[in-house]
Amino acid sequence: MRWVGAVALCSGLLTGSAAGAEKPACPQFEAGQSYPWQTQGMMKGDQYASVYIDVDRSGRPLQCRIGENNIPDPYTRFQLCNAYTGDWRGPPASPGDPDRRTIKRQTVMIGSEHELANRRARRAWFRQHPDERSECYPE
Repeated sequence: MRWVGAVALCSGLLTGSAAGAEKPACPQFEAGQSYPWQTQGMMKGDQYASVYIDVDRSGRPLQCRIGENNIPDPYTRFQLCNAYTGDWRGPPASPGDPDRRTIKRQTVMIGSEHELANRRARRAWFRQHPDERSECYPE
């Protein structure tokens, strides 16, 4: 019966040392930064819009307008502006900036063809980079 305790102790130590092995840190991405495999450029089915956001000195949105775009649905354009005025914050004003300024952003909503191309490119990228961990790159 003593050997059962010894085996349990050894297996516990081996498991503990494997669990304690640290994985390398995941790469850090800034907001809006693309993953290495993402397909750049516009594809069939993608929608885009130039968004103009008026902000105060602190960068808080005051008003939003949609410029050049190919988004056919007025409600989607409204929701896009709503997202910018509700969640987004611009950079604070520099000393020489006016109290109210306009910031332009380009927004792209990828379509199903673009999404499929990205999925294929992701699989190929992980095959080419076997040391990379998929949990570091959430879908």
